[in-house]
Amino acid sequence: MEIKDILYQAISDYQEKRILSAIAQGESSEAISTIFSHCMSNLDKVGGNKPETRGALAEGLTHYMLTVALIPSQRKTTLGTIDIDVAVPDAKTLSSSPEDAVIICFSKTDQMQTIKEQVDKLKKIQPKSENRWIVTDKPMPADARVYSLDNDQFTFANIINDLISFSSNKKQSRLKIFRI
Repeated sequence: MEIKDILYQAISDYQEKRILSAIAQGESSEAISTIFSHCMSNLDKVGGNKPETRGALAEGLTHYMLTVALIPSQRKTTLGTIDIDVAVPDAKTLSSSPEDAVIICFSKTDQMQTIKEQVDKLKKIQPKSENRWIVTDKPMPADARVYSLDNDQFTFANIINDLISFSSNKKQSRLKIFRI
């Protein structure tokens, strides 16, 4: 069974209508926690590097949540020579107006030095540390907002609520039609 199969089975079990309701009520963190937890029980069957599989799961779940919430985003893009996992709202805004954009990096390692190098690359395209978001396996200090996948400090659950809050204060959000 692949990670995406595990994720979509958990989403199906939770039900999209329930996810939309949670997002609309500002309770996406509960939906994310439940879906992620449900997937974790099956993730061991995938095998492989734990930080890598958890990071891939978090990335897939984030992509899904961005889509159902109709949050404008650009995925798997490049700005200059820097790879971007997710740019909200997009790389063009990031380039022209970094204060109006967030970049999200899904670190699929637990090596502090590698994560630091990832953040250093992101600094080249996003000078505002509060607009550099990194999803890591364990909580750690970084020159970015850190979302942890750790069971005891599962801050990743807040990522969609935080993106909604960020987007609602930006001029681009007025031009978009949100489902929520």
